[in-house]
Amino acid sequence: MNFTFAEWFNLKQRVKHDQVFEKEVNGERQTKKVYGSFNWWALLFTWFYAVLSPRCQTRFFAIKSAVPFLAMLLVNMVMRLFFVENVALIVSLIGDVWYGLMFETWFRNQLVANGYQPVKDSDN
Repeated sequence: MNFTFAEWFNLKQRVKHDQVFEKEVNGERQTKKVYGSFNWWALLFTWFYAVLSPRCQTRFFAIKSAVPFLAMLLVNMVMRLFFVENVALIVSLIGDVWYGLMFETWFRNQLVANGYQPVKDSDN
């Protein structure tokens, strides 16, 4: 599992179009779709979406998505200690938007790390 700090904030390299990945497991083809848009479910449910969504069930992704979630919790606790409630809420909202923006990129990177290959689009 490779999850560098640069991967957390690499907004320039985030997924911007839908992609399909495949992998053969025990003679069966597994297909996973990565969406090239903002993930509203990740914004609303953060790490719980990664754990509970059948679409996101791939090895180590729950751990990979827990790291930024725990970092967001830590930042929120620190903000509540040193700043007023409104500032902490704004920082929390910014963190949730960041999580929604980067979720699909983290998912794609984990699929690639798990051996999934992008499917070539026959239309292009």
